[in-house]
Amino acid sequence: MVDYDKAVATVQDPNADPVLLAKIAYENPEFGANVAVNPRCYPGLKRWLATFGDERARQTLAQMGVTAEDGPVADAQPAQDVAADSAAADQYSADSYGADQYSADSYAASAAQQQPAQDQYTAAQYAAQEEPQATNPYGYTAQMALETTDQELIAKIAQYAPELRPCIARNPSTYPALVDWLAQLNDPAVNAALATRQ
Repeated sequence: MVDYDKAVATVQDPNADPVLLAKIAYENPEFGANVAVNPRCYPGLKRWLATFGDERARQTLAQMGVTAEDGPVADAQPAQDVAADSAAADQYSADSYGADQYSADSYAASAAQQQPAQDQYTAAQYAAQEEPQATNPYGYTAQMALETTDQELIAKIAQYAPELRPCIARNPSTYPALVDWLAQLNDPAVNAALATRQ
């Protein structure tokens, strides 16, 4: 858990780590409004705060034009898919995908079956690649990044083990705000991993 003094310093830092801002917003709801006005607060985190933040955070974001009614952050998609996807999203729960149900390969394979034909090659190519080598000093492994359902651990791996971000991008339990942040990194390996989620 982020201690109070560190949270105060982070929300005031214009160069704060977006992953740490998300962690502060999640663990310390009273800082929601401060996180929302930080220049490093990304759109997905603002939307999350507008939905789950305290009253002060929601009011601050409403003044910025961000409301929970805007709906979840998602990639643009053809109009005919929107209704089906929104119905599926209502059924989705992070807990329904236990880490023991899906190995990385079976997840990539099922994702590849659901993609249009032109995207299948990319997903299959990524699934066939070797998992990244863990080089972080914290003991985080590729398997841990792919299979954990612990949201705090997912955020820590994304923050402290950048070499494992492609694995976090493939983990079905990675929360939407972090998925949005990963997409903004424009890292080819992360983008290829994110393509397997669709």
